[in-house]
Amino acid sequence: MQLCCRFLWTFTAFVLSIFLMSCDSVNPNSGRVLTAINVTPTSADASQFPNGQVTFTATGQFSLPPLTGPVTFTAPYTGQFIVANPTNQTIANIVSTGTGSVTVQCAAGVSATVDVVATASANNGTQTTVTAQGQLACP
Repeated sequence: MQLCCRFLWTFTAFVLSIFLMSCDSVNPNSGRVLTAINVTPTSADASQFPNGQVTFTATGQFSLPPLTGPVTFTAPYTGQFIVANPTNQTIANIVSTGTGSVTVQCAAGVSATVDVVATASANNGTQTTVTAQGQLACP
């Protein structure tokens, strides 16, 4: 009987350890920290794009492989693109969003420059966010 119980405990411990190891492998981003974001283009003149619509893309640099890739703004790298319009004027608006991208168009009759900002959670166990920007020149 003791041999049976010892085997049962050993088997249970083995199965439990396999289960616990597999839990960590479910999240491929576990321990993978977003260290920087690059927004491209870094600057754009809306008059050089069809319908004045410019698509900005966020590419992340990470602490673990793959070291670069799109910032999708989904967990654990939640965040978004924004157009940093001044409080008293709308220079440009978001037309559409995609996975790691945003399309921005200048407001009619406006001639100014505005920042298009990407912000995402770093996934480092704190409230740290990573931010980068591109600029849009409106004719």
